[in-house]
Amino acid sequence: MAAFLFLGHTIPMEHSHPDHFLLGTIVRTHGVRGDVLALLDTDTPSRYKSMKEVFVESVGVLKHYAVSKVSINAGQSTATLHLTGIEDMNAAETLLKHKLYLPLSSLPKLRGKKFYFHEVIGYTVVDAIKGTLGPITTVYERSDQPVIECDLQGKSILFPVHDDLIRKIDREEKQFHVQLPEGLIDIYLED
Repeated sequence: MAAFLFLGHTIPMEHSHPDHFLLGTIVRTHGVRGDVLALLDTDTPSRYKSMKEVFVESVGVLKHYAVSKVSINAGQSTATLHLTGIEDMNAAETLLKHKLYLPLSSLPKLRGKKFYFHEVIGYTVVDAIKGTLGPITTVYERSDQPVIECDLQGKSILFPVHDDLIRKIDREEKQFHVQLPEGLIDIYLED
C-alpha cells in the first residue's frame, strides 16, 4: 500500500464502530501467561510499540483493555500483547479471532495528499477539467488498488486512488481535487 493513502490502516466504511478504526485481529495465544499474538493491519506496526490501550470486539461490542506490554515482531505485521485482566492461556483463548480497535482520535493528523479513507467520505470531488462532480460516498480497499466512488447526478462514478490523479485535498473546504483521465467521467454518463 502506498503511504500517501492512509498509512496502511483498513478502516471499513460500514462497520458498527464509527469512532474507531480496525487495528488488527488476535490470531493466537503466546505462552501461558495470557499474552496474545495480534496480526496488525498496518504498514507500520512499530507505531504501536507504546500502545497503552486497545478495544476488543466481542459480539459487536467493544471492550476496553489496558495494554501492559507490547512487543512488535520485527519484519512482521504482528505484535505480542498483554492485556490487563487476561492472566492465563485459557482467558487468552477466549479472545482468539477477535478484532482489535483503537479510537480514530489516536491516528496522527495527515497533511497534503495523504489521507485516511474514512476522512474523505462526504468530501466533494472536484475534477480539473469537469469541475465539481459530487460527494465521495465510499472508498473501496482493493488488494490491487483502492477505488473511490462518488455520486454524480445520481450515478456512481469510480476512479482509482493514485497519487498522479490527486491534485490536492482541501480539508478546510472538504474538497478532493483530482485530474481524472480524459473520457473516464463520460463513460459513466452515457446511457
